[in-house]
Amino acid sequence: MINELVKEALGMPAIFDLIGISGAFMTEQKRLWQKGELPLPSYAAVGDLMQDLKAQPALKEKGKSLLEHLPHVPNLYTDHIYSITELFHIKEFLYHYGRLQLLDRREGLFGGELIDLDEVFKYLDPQGSGSPAFHLNPAFSAHLGEIFTRERQLETALQKSVQAHFETALKQLNLKATGYQIVVPRSDKALCERIMQSSHWVLVSESVANLRFSLADDEESLKLKKQLQDLEQDRTQEEELILKKISLYIEQQVPRIQEAVALLSLKALSFILAEFGAKHDCIIPELNSQDIRIKAAVNLPLKLYLQSEQREYQPIDLCFEPQGNVITGPNMGGKSCALQTLGQLVAMTHYHIPLPCKSAQITTIHNIWLNHIDSTRSSDLSSFGAEVVAFNEAIEQEGISLILLDEFARGTNPAEGEKLLCAVLEYLSQSPHFVVAATHYTKPALMERLAQFTILGPQLDSLSIPRSAKQRLKLLAQKMDYRLKRLDKGQLPPQSAIAIAKLLGLKQEILSLIDMGD
Repeated sequence: MINELVKEALGMPAIFDLIGISGAFMTEQKRLWQKGELPLPSYAAVGDLMQDLKAQPALKEKGKSLLEHLPHVPNLYTDHIYSITELFHIKEFLYHYGRLQLLDRREGLFGGELIDLDEVFKYLDPQGSGSPAFHLNPAFSAHLGEIFTRERQLETALQKSVQAHFETALKQLNLKATGYQIVVPRSDKALCERIMQSSHWVLVSESVANLRFSLADDEESLKLKKQLQDLEQDRTQEEELILKKISLYIEQQVPRIQEAVALLSLKALSFILAEFGAKHDCIIPELNSQDIRIKAAVNLPLKLYLQSEQREYQPIDLCFEPQGNVITGPNMGGKSCALQTLGQLVAMTHYHIPLPCKSAQITTIHNIWLNHIDSTRSSDLSSFGAEVVAFNEAIEQEGISLILLDEFARGTNPAEGEKLLCAVLEYLSQSPHFVVAATHYTKPALMERLAQFTILGPQLDSLSIPRSAKQRLKLLAQKMDYRLKRLDKGQLPPQSAIAIAKLLGLKQEILSLIDMGD
């Protein structure tokens, strides 16, 4: 269980942004996956597909294109008469599903495991058009075909009848017109009067300047229109019967369609996870080990940011012991980044996301907690008070938690803060929880039960110090070694704060006072 604040602190929103492809179906599947409302594909399945996509880039692009075109899953009901629009959405989905299924069948994108829905599509496409469009046509019913034929005949007859009537009406009044409406100026009173007295025309509108007349229906036209009206009722009744028949068929197919969609969701999730893994050179971790062993771990959002700034990223090894771990090192040395990277990679395993590293063995972790995320939870508490309350809640969660302590108890005085951290680490070392703490305090780094690590830090020997602050910062970044080194029991962590202060331009007069204090 990872709450939203922890996910944000660990950079998981940026990871999620790197996963997925566009399209209505895929966007919805990703949303449900992030909310934990879909079953997860197995890591093994994701790994196998990831290797396939790496080996066959063309297959990856084909699968991506077809998945992008999948529409939303249509609503499926029982005891329901589907409308033409609803059947269109069902057929549209089945059309795109069929194209994906064909790729799976021919090239084994998903191991040839997608459920065959061709029969359902063909039922909705009796005319064999092979298109996603749906409409009722004579292929569904011979009687409907007869109605369509009769409608066309009557419409043709009506068109001829109206045209003949129009020509007679024009001839009678010695008029010329191209349409079935005529506009006559009010000033031509004689013509207006003749038209008004004619049975062939009816007044439909008038203005200050003109009168507008429309051709009236003659007896033959009225007869044909009545026949068309009666035929329309027959067509409506026949279409209702066809829709009932189709709806009954769809109702019978609902379990199979739902099963196919559920399997497709699983395969589609495997695809976007495998595509992410192939793109970023990821691996599938070994889970349920006793400790945590991650080689060449990468904080992917940070790496991509540094690359955008044309700066290099240094992968680090994260190898920690179950009884507890302490990381010491200089400010700006990467302690917080090491904690975030560890938490991020462990969080990724909760979603079966391939990990950006060379190899990984990770113990069972149910929850992740990072201090400071709840520091503003209450206006009645200081940051230190909020940290303590949140810590108590974190260790009461069910299951095994990864507890990441970044300068725990720094919000109180150093002497008491150091004692508190030592007590917390001693307690956690005897609990089932997995703890990694980053601190400047010395005593935690000497605790017997804990594994001790230090950030190697800046390599500053015999450096000339640049004059500008910008160049100093650039030099510090270049000379900083972010790797973790394990210390021997009882070994004091190296200190480099004074050297960093010197590099960053602290006045020599102040530095000499430090030496005098020694």
